[in-house]
Amino acid sequence: MESQDSSGEKPTLIKSEPAVKVSAVYTKKYTKKSKSYARYTKKKYTKAAYKTKVKRKYRSKASYRTATRKAYTRAAGSEELNDLQGDEGLERLAGYINKNFNHRSGGPHTAEGVEKAGYGDCWGLSDWAAKKLAANGYKVKVVQGATSASSRHRWLHVYSEGRWTSFEPSLVTKRYGSRHYTATCGKATTVVKTYNM
Repeated sequence: MESQDSSGEKPTLIKSEPAVKVSAVYTKKYTKKSKSYARYTKKKYTKAAYKTKVKRKYRSKASYRTATRKAYTRAAGSEELNDLQGDEGLERLAGYINKNFNHRSGGPHTAEGVEKAGYGDCWGLSDWAAKKLAANGYKVKVVQGATSASSRHRWLHVYSEGRWTSFEPSLVTKRYGSRHYTATCGKATTVVKTYNM
């Protein structure tokens, strides 16, 4: 049984058509009771895209604040590394790296970049550790060699307690299972830099 309105006529349904895109001008058809009309608007992007952009903007500010706070905490905490001596000093430095930094392939490869970001590749972690050890009076060589993962991996040779010791800042990070600082993964072929020699 079909419904009828008070005048006795059958109501007609007007179907709205999907939006039509014509070179950055969008047409939308609306139905209101028995009339239909079209509205033409120019849009750069949809509401959903706008909301997403706004959320990303705020998310990036929040992550910037978090990164800045972590960098400040690392800088304040690095004052505990001012009196490193002997093998005990190397242990303390390895513990500090494990707690505050991590290895990331393609990460910053300078000491300043590692300090700011909180992570770095083997070049950056070695540069950072070499500068900290040199500031504490250690004789340091930054060496480079081939490993199974890289042909240009870097780590340190440190003169401590009358002998040269390997110091691998990449392997003491959580990414590589917090190994002991003397663990190495390659054979040194080149001395890249020296400090206090």
